[in-house]
Amino acid sequence: MSNAPEVEAPPVESSSAADSEDALRDLVARADLLDVRVTKWHAELLAESPVEVGELNLKVVSAFRYRGDGFDTRFTVDAPLSSPTGEEGVASIQVQIVATFSLAEGGRPDRLLMRKFMDQVAFFVVMPFIREGLHSLSMRIGLEPITIGLLHQGKDTPSTAWSKKRGVSTVRGSAEAE
Repeated sequence: MSNAPEVEAPPVESSSAADSEDALRDLVARADLLDVRVTKWHAELLAESPVEVGELNLKVVSAFRYRGDGFDTRFTVDAPLSSPTGEEGVASIQVQIVATFSLAEGGRPDRLLMRKFMDQVAFFVVMPFIREGLHSLSMRIGLEPITIGLLHQGKDTPSTAWSKKRGVSTVRGSAEAE
């Protein structure tokens, strides 16, 4: 052995991870957003008298389908609102958003790549519609407007939500369907 100091080699990105990122970049370059549609817009007040909202249990279910010249992504959001103690249901809000993408030449993306596209691209496309839906629908049923916090890559749902008067605890929930 030599007396030279040992130098720790930097971590090497696996070729499959690099290939996956390249495939996602290629898909983003080939895809174009054509339309965003709200396909479900529902709110129901569950409490008989006005109750303060204390907890939002945001659940997001996503799915996609291939079309001849592209694909559709669908995000269904179920947002039950509970009292501060969590014992009483205050309201239920559901929003469903479909984003339609065209796809330039090239093969159809596989399911794993589509899931990555939905998590890292399409969800951020529909997030403003989800946020506006929760805000508007909570006001329409007589509650303080709910504003969900920022969504960061790698997280299923925002970690914060606010009403006009106070912070609302956000309990994370997520499910997937294809």
